Amino acid sequence: MTHEHIEYVKKLMKIGEDLGFYVADGRKLGKMYHMANPDCVWYYDCRGKKPLLKIAKGDKSNYLPVVAFEVADSEREKGLRGSLMSLQLTNASASIIVLVGTAAKYKSYLNKLVGRYSSARIRIWTESDVNKLYASVKTT
Repeated sequence: MTHEHIEYVKKLMKIGEDLGFYVADGRKLGKMYHMANPDCVWYYDCRGKKPLLKIAKGDKSNYLPVVAFEVADSEREKGLRGSLMSLQLTNASASIIVLVGTAAKYKSYLNKLVGRYSSARIRIWTESDVNKLYASVKTT
């Protein structure tokens, strides 16, 4: 992992916390963890909320993944396909690949690839998108 990768994962974790989510990597995905381990996930804590807990228990977890993030810093085409698959396996409400460092040059390729998965809610962000959200959350 590069310094940029670590920096942006930390920012995403902080944003999620500030927005009131439980944040972690993919370990809270329960039985799906061995198949997908995204860099950051914003979870809804279902404990004490019986109807939602029943849904989360299907994955042997107490948390529902709301937004999942993969931070790509040096990945090329094959690695980006793997990041996309990890996000799909989390089954979060929304999934975001953040392109930083040298991976940023693959934005056009990734847009085409994501277009093939029209049923999934996948977004592509850059460092700028994370920085803007980080600044806006920090000021509220």
